[in-house]
Amino acid sequence: MLNKIILCLTETYENRIKGSQEFVSFLTEMEKHKASVEFCDFTKKDCMIDKKETALYLSDDESCLSFLQEQGCYTIAVYHEGVSGLLSGTKHAIEGLKDIEWEYLYKVYQRFAKIPWEITETARCRIREMDTKDVDALYELYSSPQVTKYIEDLFTNKEEEIRYIQDYKENVYEYYGFGTWLIFAKEEGSLIGRAGFNYRPGFEEVELGFVIGEPYWRKGYAYEVCSHLMEIGKCAYEFEKVQALVKKENEASKGLLKKLGFIYIEDILWDGEEYQRYLS
Repeated sequence: MLNKIILCLTETYENRIKGSQEFVSFLTEMEKHKASVEFCDFTKKDCMIDKKETALYLSDDESCLSFLQEQGCYTIAVYHEGVSGLLSGTKHAIEGLKDIEWEYLYKVYQRFAKIPWEITETARCRIREMDTKDVDALYELYSSPQVTKYIEDLFTNKEEEIRYIQDYKENVYEYYGFGTWLIFAKEEGSLIGRAGFNYRPGFEEVELGFVIGEPYWRKGYAYEVCSHLMEIGKCAYEFEKVQALVKKENEASKGLLKKLGFIYIEDILWDGEEYQRYLS
């Protein structure tokens, strides 16, 4: 759990921000979430790397960032007017300390620590990113032939599915900030489905996809989750249009799409399969 923010800053920038309103506001935001803030003289390479699993290191110096990365520390580059050029050594960056929210820092920490993000929740469900630890529950979800009748199945080899999830987390979640998420019933805590947004090659619009486990059909879960995700898609992610591709025989999914406000556009052939394309 993240409980420490360590500032490994150049002397000039450290002296400038100490006591400033910018730093006071940053300190207040961190303390609100019970995270301590400490300065560290990185030139002595004593940046408390023994506690690196619970700390986030912020630095405006490239050599410091590289050193911390080599030590396996979780780092964020700090840009300001005194920084010239690109700070390599980390893929996360902020502009000074002004208006930095805890939520952003914690999400960066989760990425480094490989902790899946909690995305949102509905009245009966919570939605979060998938993780390799979910693989057994996913195979249970997809075990019904009725579930995989109209959608692509998981890999036959579980190790291949685990590698797919690992790649998906890095190449989709980290790149886009969204993707296909997992749906858990709050009351039971069990995995009941998947839903989310992805880009399909050959189309400009992001695509809504969803699947609900057979034991949870006809209980309103698909509409509850997808209607909420559509709101998030339009408001938080600012999707202007969302598409959905569905097999012609899949009457249940077509009915849900119409209830969600999707409109049939055309029949298409994609990757050798026939689909009906809907747009919202």
